[in-house]
Amino acid sequence: MSAETRPLPEGVAPHGEHLLLDNRTTPCAVGLIRAARAIRAMEPGAVLEIWTRDRVAPVEIPVWVEREGHQIVRQERSGRWPRGWFVFEVRRAG
Repeated sequence: MSAETRPLPEGVAPHGEHLLLDNRTTPCAVGLIRAARAIRAMEPGAVLEIWTRDRVAPVEIPVWVEREGHQIVRQERSGRWPRGWFVFEVRRAG
């Protein structure tokens, strides 16, 4: 089944060449669960962009990515304080 015919997991939307999971209003543990569920539904090599305000995400997401064998393609901050957020682009392991 191709990515175009699969239903997208909750909170995931097309965003340019990849999918976006906006976790900016999601509690930290739930955000990581949603990210794991979303990336499992994607094709190998596809990129999931994750937006989060979780302060521990810069530690938590890289640990999860490494453990699962995925790759972080981009990690940065976006927006301005106090409404800024972290942006991660994660390529699914192939």
